[in-house]
Amino acid sequence: MKQVPNIKQVAELAQVSISTVSRVMNQSANVSDALKERVYKAIEETKYHANPIASTLKSAKRNQIAVVLPSLRQTYYTDVIKGISDYCYSRMITPILLETEGDPYKEIQIIKMLERQWVDGIVFIPSKCPDTPGYEELIPLLHGLQKQDSPIPVVLAECIQLSPKLDCVRVDYEDAFYQMTEHLLEIGRKKIGYLTCPKHSSLYKMCLDAYQRALQDYGYPIENIYVWPAEYTILSGYHGMKQLLKNVPDLDGVICVNDQVAAGALHAYQEGKGIAEHQMAIVGFGGVAMSIITTPSITTMIAPRYEIGTMAAQRLFERIQGCGGEGKEYVLPSHMAIRTSTLRSASKRLETMFSE
Repeated sequence: MKQVPNIKQVAELAQVSISTVSRVMNQSANVSDALKERVYKAIEETKYHANPIASTLKSAKRNQIAVVLPSLRQTYYTDVIKGISDYCYSRMITPILLETEGDPYKEIQIIKMLERQWVDGIVFIPSKCPDTPGYEELIPLLHGLQKQDSPIPVVLAECIQLSPKLDCVRVDYEDAFYQMTEHLLEIGRKKIGYLTCPKHSSLYKMCLDAYQRALQDYGYPIENIYVWPAEYTILSGYHGMKQLLKNVPDLDGVICVNDQVAAGALHAYQEGKGIAEHQMAIVGFGGVAMSIITTPSITTMIAPRYEIGTMAAQRLFERIQGCGGEGKEYVLPSHMAIRTSTLRSASKRLETMFSE
């Protein structure tokens, strides 16, 4: 019968003590990077696997975190998840994904379930703003998660002002949506619509304020008929664009809350007007692949989605390790990729656009 590798063999191969192997596997901060590398190499060579049930009985740590997000259908989150996953893999932590479908009460139930399952920590992307019904229960719940006598830390991502007590990693939306609007103004667009995120989103007010501030800075009035909510999907962008064109028939530019909405808006315009990108300028947000393969390709603000995931996982790991202190907001910049939907002369090779 083949002998099952044990922790003693790992320690002997790595030339460290059994307790050092144990500290490495429990992500202790008191082990040097050089020792960690030796232990991980020995684990890989021996194909050693700790018994998760036994480990849980000895310690509150499970080497498992949860990622709770509104939708797995939003392509924006793909690279956020990738960033979290890569960071967890390098530290032998298992991430699990849970979708809330944007339902506050489902968010509450999922968080309660994760507390019962003793996960080590949670990256939470909320779907709503703090004054949404249900969040009066959810927010205090996030602050007080426990397993045995240890807290379960929570790091927020892609939200604004949900809780100053929790770390949060997000894009600089105020700067991004100002730049998007300013770009259309600088290329001579005068009637610029905005397909916004839903009003219940925590990002709604900041992004709308940035759009309106850019218009005011360039001397244009603020008019409600130029703004219409969209639900982050191609179909909502399609219907939203139809409504904007009904409200403002001579519309010549549109800011879109994400690239999926922008793709839907582009299709709606082409359906009614034909492919005439010089007549309508469209800007999306996110930088997902969809913005590249439309005709024309869509100018977009490229968000640092992978970095958001990596930083959220890193901060969560630090909290799991016992790093204290007040909650901190980490705001990351985005950058614009100018393409044919706003400038006819901005045509590029596909390879170039994927590397933007």
